Amino acid sequence: MIPFQIPQASDASWVRPLLEAEGLPLCNYSFPVLFCWREAYGFRYAPLDRRLLVRLNSSLGHSYLWPVGEGDPTPALQALTEDARREGHPLRLIALTLYHKHWLEDTYPGRFCFEEVRDGFDYLYAVDRLADLPGKKLHAKRNHIHRLDESCPGWSWSCLTEGDIPQCLAMDALWHQQAQEREGPEGLVSLEQEHQALVLALENWRQLDLEGVVLRCGENLLGFSLGARLTDTIFDVHFERARGDIQGAYPAVNRSFAQAVRQRHPQVRYLDREDDMGLPGLRKAKLSYVPDYLQVNFSAVECRASE
Repeated sequence: MIPFQIPQASDASWVRPLLEAEGLPLCNYSFPVLFCWREAYGFRYAPLDRRLLVRLNSSLGHSYLWPVGEGDPTPALQALTEDARREGHPLRLIALTLYHKHWLEDTYPGRFCFEEVRDGFDYLYAVDRLADLPGKKLHAKRNHIHRLDESCPGWSWSCLTEGDIPQCLAMDALWHQQAQEREGPEGLVSLEQEHQALVLALENWRQLDLEGVVLRCGENLLGFSLGARLTDTIFDVHFERARGDIQGAYPAVNRSFAQAVRQRHPQVRYLDREDDMGLPGLRKAKLSYVPDYLQVNFSAVECRASE
């Protein structure tokens, strides 16, 4: 049996190199995601030679990420197949790129059935566009920030420090409470999961190698954002909070974080603002920033057992 274990922040030293070896442009292959969302998705992982095996829960039973790392992936895929068999399910792989889809088709002809998962597409934006908000398509975002300039003159942003954590935790607690009242019982589970994930991120931000910005008007916190490098050229925006009662706070957090990433990581070309989970409101918000491209996401399930 595969010795799957619960992600711990201290695992970053051996897990991150395996993730970075393949450098996949999907947020599922980020160590902060595996750690912070470990309860929500039941992430468990284990090393196998130079590969990382990752299992998670889904409505259809256990699913698995692509076994990232180095060397021939065939033994890792065989180990995942055997684990799925013990659970009484066919092997189901999720968060696959087009490259991995083609690799599976070429290596195991007819074994897998594939589905394009639109709800799991990552939204990627050029750092410069989010940092500068140029052109007509982003005119509304600039106008919102102008409203913030008028209502909170002198507001500013700075990079997250240890001293900011208590205030960020307090903001999230209030945001979480208000969101529960607003959404009602239907959204309680997902809201609680997001709250737990963000608390884990803030409490372990140094071990997770997270970076962030905070926005303030005087002593008042207007918002904050947290993220981490996903690949050499992509920076993943994991969490974002802002005062919903202050117009322009959210686009100002978005722009400020892009400016911070551009300053600190000149090699980064894109910000990954992750997927929309199929939520209409979230999809509309992400599309309103006019993504430069959507990173395709496939799932694969055995429709013919391996020999």
